[in-house]
Amino acid sequence: MNITSSISNMPIAVFDSGFGGLTVLKQLIKTLPNENYIYLGDNINIPYGDKPKEEIIKLTLKMADFLIKQKCKMIIIACNTISACTYNILKEKYNIPIIEVISNGIRDALNKTANNNISIIGTEFTVHSNAYKNKISKYNDKIKVTQVACRKLCPMIENDWNSYDDRLDVLNDYIKNIDENSDTLILACTHYPHIIKDIKETLKNRDNHSIKNIIDPSYCTAISAKKYLEENNLINKNNENKYINIYTTEDVEKASRIINIFMPQDIEYKLEKTEL
Repeated sequence: MNITSSISNMPIAVFDSGFGGLTVLKQLIKTLPNENYIYLGDNINIPYGDKPKEEIIKLTLKMADFLIKQKCKMIIIACNTISACTYNILKEKYNIPIIEVISNGIRDALNKTANNNISIIGTEFTVHSNAYKNKISKYNDKIKVTQVACRKLCPMIENDWNSYDDRLDVLNDYIKNIDENSDTLILACTHYPHIIKDIKETLKNRDNHSIKNIIDPSYCTAISAKKYLEENNLINKNNENKYINIYTTEDVEKASRIINIFMPQDIEYKLEKTEL
């Protein structure tokens, strides 16, 4: 077995503050079905979006160190908060391809907006970092960007969204703040696609909105991963022993209940608890 073949058999690592990043993992599995995957969710410390930058960096480096020890061939940051806060730090520290969700979400949004008016909903950290707004301005400074920080959504989704009786009221309180003239809405938290039906329904019930495109960055993120692996001859083409290992820092029983809500029943995986 040559070196390239050996590396191609290594897993792709995906990580998030919790299980929101499973939206990215699911898209990766669709796009790259023959790969092995390792997923890590730091559920015990979620949410990251209201934490100070120093704490996010500290927690992220622990997760990245864990994944590097698993001998992965690529790391996917399946979290907008972590992408905004630590992407450059991780790129500098680790000699491994690292892909983040923000640039990919922006690329998709720019391709789809017709009126150069984009709204973004995300965590407090992502919104206040202006990571999306600044990157969009570099591509086109004529685009109007409206950002809405949604403090409650991530922890509610992580703890079983449907168990909250006021969930639609909470969602509407955020959605009503997007620009009524925006034709594109970026879901700048990987948890949000898990409640895409409620987001669409909330938009439908509003008279004054122009949203035609809802951007889930997971699709373009998976495409970027595939492109890199193809260009570097690292695609796992003949994998008869595929595996998906999911690690959580939370209680396994609780984590399993949430995963069963987020993941299709036909995807087999192994779940383990780990300490970072």
